[in-house]
Amino acid sequence: MDNNKKFNITTFLTFFAKNMIEAFIPIILYKKGFSINNILIYLMFQYICSIFVIWLIPLIDKHLKYRGLVIINTLFFIIAYTFLFYMNNSILNLFLLALFHTIHGSMFWILRHIYTIQIYPNDNLSKNVGNILISMEFALLLSSYISSYILEKSNQLILIIISSIILIIGSIILLRIKIDDFDNKMNFKVLKSLKTKNIIFFILEQFKVVAITLFPLYITIFLNVNYKFIGMFNVLIGISSIIFIFLFSRLINKRKKSYLLPTAVLYSLLWFLKINIKTKIIILVIAFLEGIISKIYQTSTTRFLYSLGKHFNTIEYVTVVEMLFGFIRFIIIGITLLFIKDLKLLLYICSIGLLLTGFVKFNDLNDVKQIKE
Repeated sequence: MDNNKKFNITTFLTFFAKNMIEAFIPIILYKKGFSINNILIYLMFQYICSIFVIWLIPLIDKHLKYRGLVIINTLFFIIAYTFLFYMNNSILNLFLLALFHTIHGSMFWILRHIYTIQIYPNDNLSKNVGNILISMEFALLLSSYISSYILEKSNQLILIIISSIILIIGSIILLRIKIDDFDNKMNFKVLKSLKTKNIIFFILEQFKVVAITLFPLYITIFLNVNYKFIGMFNVLIGISSIIFIFLFSRLINKRKKSYLLPTAVLYSLLWFLKINIKTKIIILVIAFLEGIISKIYQTSTTRFLYSLGKHFNTIEYVTVVEMLFGFIRFIIIGITLLFIKDLKLLLYICSIGLLLTGFVKFNDLNDVKQIKE
């Protein structure tokens, strides 16, 4: 089995395991008695912790190499989600949960970026990114429905056991993929080498990430939906996503066009609609449409991220960019806690940030004649 197939399998398994719990964390915290502000504080803890954890990753890699990072990532997945279900209601526990979750999450994403940049050539990057996203969406589709059913039955221990076993299997397969050892150092000069427009794009794109994280909590509170509804919402997104990722990733691989502006406009419009609509069946229809638009958008942005990374030292690039992501998300949540204090208004602002990404001409440092925005 070649590395591409191994990576697609490990992508499916690890995202299946992560999404079984991660997609529901804000809702789980809310049902445990934490307020919206407490949940925002948890996210703020998580994003600020990510900066320090990512800063330490090159040092950890120096002694343990990337295989050690895979093992630590897996261990803290089990610790974080076990702690989530059995912790008491306190700010200290929110901080500890954020720390445990961040150690797992930061290492997971750094490893994922490193493997993707090293495994896949630039020529067919859009097609390969599309295949990765299909594996992700198929995993999210299945795991959302299964985990929502288990959560409704309050079988938390079963959920932890199943998700942990699946992640361990995915990690074992990942360890069988051979990649080059990378230089273990942190170099912030990467930021100076990035085009200003790219940094602006990265900043604006974090509004989308914050919105996706908080939307399940929003509809839980304001539409009074249960875990099964959230699971069905994710299933519909997954079904439409898989179909259109397959077609679209191959289209932009041939035409070398991103279609970012029209998809950003449509994607933000769907966000405005689903924030305001209170009919559950219409929300599900929007979910199906969102699966189409959001993954066209994500295929383009993910391709940009990895194509640009091929021009830099791999670990320097992914660590600095992930630290930037964490810092911007921290700022967004911090401003919300200080000045906005309204979940719906925050989602509106995030929708505007998403819209603006379509107007930023991303430069992946390749032949600009080949990449038409």
